[in-house]
Amino acid sequence: MSLVRTLVWVSAIVVLIVNGASAYVRLAQQGAGCDPWPQCYGQTAPQHVGAVPAEDSPHFYVRATHRVAASLAGVLFLAIAFLGWGEWKSRRPRIASLALLVLAAFLAWLGRYTPSAVPAVTIGNVAGGMATFAVLAWLAAWPPAAARRHDPSGFALLTVVVLAVCIVQVGLGALASARYVAAACEGFPSCGGAWWPPAGTAGFDIFAATTVPLVAAEAAGRQGVQLAHRLGAVVLAALVVLVAGAAFRRAQGVRAASGLLVILVAGQFILGIVIVGAGAPLATAVAHNVASNLVLGALAWLHCRAGRGMG
Repeated sequence: MSLVRTLVWVSAIVVLIVNGASAYVRLAQQGAGCDPWPQCYGQTAPQHVGAVPAEDSPHFYVRATHRVAASLAGVLFLAIAFLGWGEWKSRRPRIASLALLVLAAFLAWLGRYTPSAVPAVTIGNVAGGMATFAVLAWLAAWPPAAARRHDPSGFALLTVVVLAVCIVQVGLGALASARYVAAACEGFPSCGGAWWPPAGTAGFDIFAATTVPLVAAEAAGRQGVQLAHRLGAVVLAALVVLVAGAAFRRAQGVRAASGLLVILVAGQFILGIVIVGAGAPLATAVAHNVASNLVLGALAWLHCRAGRGMG
């Protein structure tokens, strides 16, 4: 394994730590799994949750880990772009390495406005972090020059479609977090007896600040976001099964990655049910976020390998 590929794998692990720590901080500040549930949930406005936590609290160590890991990731991205430019002869991985630097700069800039009551900020942080992990997964899958060949099948196009749906689902999940929807619905899979998002798009306006403490007038909007996220999960799961079926006759590496993708999506369903039924336990909510990174990364890996006709 080359030095650049090793740096890519190390960076992927570091970014996964950054994204997991970010999710922990955000969800803990919102009151995920607090007691008494759900009365304690969403009681602190995002713009007032940036106070430095006590040094003996888990929150303090997680925030410190996040900052150190994020700084390390920036250094690693610079090394990947510099060393990879000579190793990669194709423009696609070179562009991907530059994309890492752009994403890191974007997230650093967005950090100036975090935490925020505006969902667009939360979506930018979550989607930016996951996109970074996906780019690294794509680079990790980039095959050596001698192994690249054109793939005439439609499998690569299928992975693009599933990637697009997954990106939308990631956005809905980030919006759900920003809108404090964890306690918006009673029951599963319905939401208080409803199976379809209620009329109105107020909850989906990513530039409209969330009112905290939560108010009853915004309940319908939060329920709409929650139901949309659940419906998106069903669509994504169906497409992932389709990918697994299409991968059945392909090379062993693609089949294995598709099987892992199915397991990850099934795990996401289980975690989602636990979150709804158990009062959004913090550890479960963070695991749900980390698993979302892995799902997106697995899809990016599959797309790269499928697009190059590799297994």
